[in-house]
Amino acid sequence: MKKRIWIPAVFCLLLSCIAVFAAVRNGRVPSVQRPYRDLRASEITFAAVRLTPPDKTVRIVECRELADYLKEVVIYQRDNSYKEYSGQAVTFMLTLEDGTQTEIMAYNPFLVIDGVGYKTKYEPCEALSNYANRLLNEENAPVILDEPPALAVVSAETSAGALLGTYSWQSSSHDGEVLGMEADSAHPLDCREQMVCLDTTEETALLQFQEPPDGVVNVRCWSDAHWFKPSAESEAVTVRGDEIQLKKGGYIYEVLAEWETKGGCGGGTASYSFYIKYE
Repeated sequence: MKKRIWIPAVFCLLLSCIAVFAAVRNGRVPSVQRPYRDLRASEITFAAVRLTPPDKTVRIVECRELADYLKEVVIYQRDNSYKEYSGQAVTFMLTLEDGTQTEIMAYNPFLVIDGVGYKTKYEPCEALSNYANRLLNEENAPVILDEPPALAVVSAETSAGALLGTYSWQSSSHDGEVLGMEADSAHPLDCREQMVCLDTTEETALLQFQEPPDGVVNVRCWSDAHWFKPSAESEAVTVRGDEIQLKKGGYIYEVLAEWETKGGCGGGTASYSFYIKYE
């Protein structure tokens, strides 16, 4: 009976394993990991997601679905070439029950964990992106406002950014601490060089806030004949919803808006000013 020769076979298998291990270390063969496979929703004490664009952050109140999506995430070798890509990034900000804070950015075909990029499996990463956009598009989505939202003014299909003025604001940190901000500014009539004139032939202008306020407290204006005369008396402006009635000629407008502080998402009051010529 012939004896089986098994030593060379075992030796070849060992060499193959060593070669694969070396290839993985050199990044030629992807190593597979599921970094959040054991994550439980109960471990997450705070969660939010920032979508860029449109540069909005939404608080995640119920974390079970988020944990389920993260469990399915698969990463391969490190790859920081995500910095060369363009597209929408969704960044999840988590605080865990042990105090650990982490950021996970889904940016297909990459997943970036605390600033380190990895190639990732497409489907779970895409599911995270879709989940984030679904949260943002829900009615009454809890958008986190760390500072007053930007305001653009639109008239006759032309838009101009408003100048942020005085504001009083509150927001919450990831550990629940309430942060207060107070900011003062120059009078609108002293800000000629900071304003771009919007020329229009329409008698109204639309106020487009990055995040709609709970209310516009008041709107007033001054004729541009009063530039650098902050003691000049202002005039009242008619407001209908998010639309204001313009006055003929050149006027500097000031809007005071209010966002209710609710659910730890931030809020307060802020003033904005802009310059419009209506002919």
